[in-house]
Amino acid sequence: MASDRTVYRVQPERGQWKLSRDEAKVQHFEHKADAVAEGRKRARAEQPSQLVVHDHHGKIEGESTYLNDPFPPRG
Repeated sequence: MASDRTVYRVQPERGQWKLSRDEAKVQHFEHKADAVAEGRKRARAEQPSQLVVHDHHGKIEGESTYLNDPFPPRG
């Protein structure tokens, strides 16, 4: 099922941190915190959206959804 939201990702790439928007590279950062801050800023400006942050091994570390989450957790 396709999502109607823009997905930003922060992932490690060649010793730096890559910020991408729907799989297209946006920008590289030397520090992860800078990439996360920029990704959060862009995701908030382009709602509905999601920011997915990966650790240095590439595993998902956390995610934030802005506006309505079409797949909210049960509970």
